[in-house]
Amino acid sequence: MNNQTVQTRTTNWFGSTTKPTGPSSPPQYASITSEAINLDSSSPELVTSVVDVLMDVIEPTAGQITLSLYEYVNPDALEEIIEASASKQSDVAVRFTVEDYLVTVRSDNTVLIYEPLKA
Repeated sequence: MNNQTVQTRTTNWFGSTTKPTGPSSPPQYASITSEAINLDSSSPELVTSVVDVLMDVIEPTAGQITLSLYEYVNPDALEEIIEASASKQSDVAVRFTVEDYLVTVRSDNTVLIYEPLKA
Protein backbone atom coordinates (compact mmCIF):
# COMPACT_ATOMS: atom_id res chain seq x y z
CA MET A 1 0.00 0.00 0.00
CA ASN A 2 1.08 3.49 -0.78
CA ASN A 3 0.81 5.95 2.14
CA GLN A 4 1.22 9.09 0.06
CA THR A 5 -1.18 11.94 0.76
CA VAL A 6 -3.36 12.94 -2.17
CA GLN A 7 -4.11 16.62 -2.53
CA THR A 8 -7.34 17.70 -4.14
CA ARG A 9 -8.03 21.07 -5.59
CA THR A 10 -11.54 22.36 -5.98
CA THR A 11 -12.80 24.97 -8.39
CA ASN A 12 -15.89 27.08 -8.13
CA TRP A 13 -17.16 27.07 -11.71
CA PHE A 14 -19.72 29.81 -11.28
CA GLY A 15 -17.58 32.34 -9.45
CA SER A 16 -19.69 32.59 -6.31
CA THR A 17 -17.65 33.30 -3.22
CA THR A 18 -20.54 33.06 -0.77
CA LYS A 19 -21.07 29.87 1.10
CA PRO A 20 -24.57 28.54 1.64
CA THR A 21 -25.69 28.84 5.24
CA GLY A 22 -27.84 25.75 5.06
CA PRO A 23 -30.80 24.42 3.19
CA SER A 24 -33.34 27.02 2.27
CA SER A 25 -36.98 26.39 1.72
CA PRO A 26 -38.48 27.45 -1.59
CA PRO A 27 -40.75 30.47 -1.33
CA GLN A 28 -44.41 29.79 -0.70
CA TYR A 29 -47.18 31.71 -2.42
CA ALA A 30 -50.88 32.38 -1.97
CA SER A 31 -53.21 32.86 -4.92
CA ILE A 32 -54.55 36.40 -5.23
CA THR A 33 -56.16 36.37 -8.67
CA SER A 34 -57.12 34.11 -11.53
CA GLU A 35 -58.30 35.71 -14.73
CA ALA A 36 -59.29 34.26 -18.09
CA ILE A 37 -58.04 36.27 -21.04
CA ASN A 38 -60.40 36.79 -23.94
CA LEU A 39 -58.12 37.12 -26.97
CA ASP A 40 -61.05 38.08 -29.18
CA SER A 41 -61.67 41.28 -27.20
CA SER A 42 -60.21 44.75 -27.69
CA SER A 43 -56.67 43.70 -26.69
CA PRO A 44 -55.95 40.65 -28.84
CA GLU A 45 -52.35 40.15 -27.71
CA LEU A 46 -51.65 37.71 -24.92
CA VAL A 47 -48.74 39.75 -23.58
CA THR A 48 -50.80 42.95 -23.41
CA SER A 49 -53.51 41.11 -21.51
CA VAL A 50 -50.98 39.63 -19.05
CA VAL A 51 -49.58 43.10 -18.37
CA ASP A 52 -53.10 44.45 -17.82
CA VAL A 53 -53.81 41.75 -15.23
CA LEU A 54 -50.48 42.40 -13.52
CA MET A 55 -51.06 46.15 -13.36
CA ASP A 56 -54.44 45.52 -11.71
CA VAL A 57 -52.79 43.44 -8.98
CA ILE A 58 -49.33 44.88 -8.43
CA GLU A 59 -49.17 48.22 -6.72
CA PRO A 60 -47.07 50.27 -9.12
CA THR A 61 -44.38 52.55 -7.77
CA ALA A 62 -45.21 56.24 -7.68
CA GLY A 63 -46.10 57.45 -11.14
CA GLN A 64 -45.57 54.09 -12.87
CA ILE A 65 -48.29 53.48 -15.45
CA THR A 66 -46.72 50.73 -17.52
CA LEU A 67 -44.89 47.49 -16.92
CA SER A 68 -42.33 45.95 -19.25
CA LEU A 69 -42.34 42.17 -19.24
CA TYR A 70 -38.95 42.20 -20.97
CA GLU A 71 -37.37 42.70 -17.55
CA TYR A 72 -38.84 39.40 -16.33
CA VAL A 73 -39.57 37.09 -19.27
CA ASN A 74 -39.21 37.09 -23.04
CA PRO A 75 -42.73 38.13 -24.15
CA ASP A 76 -42.30 36.78 -27.69
CA ALA A 77 -41.26 33.37 -26.38
CA LEU A 78 -44.14 33.38 -23.89
CA GLU A 79 -46.65 34.07 -26.63
CA GLU A 80 -45.11 31.46 -28.96
CA ILE A 81 -45.17 28.76 -26.26
CA ILE A 82 -48.77 29.44 -25.29
CA GLU A 83 -50.01 29.67 -28.90
CA ALA A 84 -48.15 26.52 -29.96
CA SER A 85 -49.51 24.50 -27.05
CA ALA A 86 -53.05 25.72 -27.70
CA SER A 87 -52.86 24.74 -31.37
CA LYS A 88 -51.55 21.28 -30.39
CA GLN A 89 -54.20 20.99 -27.68
CA SER A 90 -51.60 20.34 -25.01
CA ASP A 91 -51.68 21.84 -21.54
CA VAL A 92 -48.76 24.12 -20.76
CA ALA A 93 -48.13 26.54 -17.92
CA VAL A 94 -45.34 29.12 -18.03
CA ARG A 95 -44.23 30.48 -14.66
CA PHE A 96 -42.09 33.51 -13.92
CA THR A 97 -41.74 36.11 -11.21
CA VAL A 98 -42.48 39.81 -11.48
CA GLU A 99 -41.10 41.66 -8.51
CA ASP A 100 -42.11 39.31 -5.66
CA TYR A 101 -45.18 37.89 -7.41
CA LEU A 102 -45.35 34.49 -9.09
CA VAL A 103 -47.16 34.65 -12.43
CA THR A 104 -48.53 31.59 -14.23
CA VAL A 105 -49.81 31.82 -17.79
CA ARG A 106 -51.65 28.72 -18.97
CA SER A 107 -52.34 27.53 -22.49
CA ASP A 108 -56.08 27.90 -21.83
CA ASN A 109 -55.42 31.69 -21.66
CA THR A 110 -55.71 31.86 -17.90
CA VAL A 111 -53.40 34.09 -15.85
CA LEU A 112 -52.86 33.26 -12.18
CA ILE A 113 -50.99 35.58 -9.86
CA TYR A 114 -49.66 34.59 -6.46
CA GLU A 115 -48.14 36.75 -3.74
CA PRO A 116 -45.42 35.48 -1.41
CA LEU A 117 -46.43 34.38 2.06
CA LYS A 118 -44.72 36.37 4.79
CA ALA A 119 -42.41 34.34 6.98
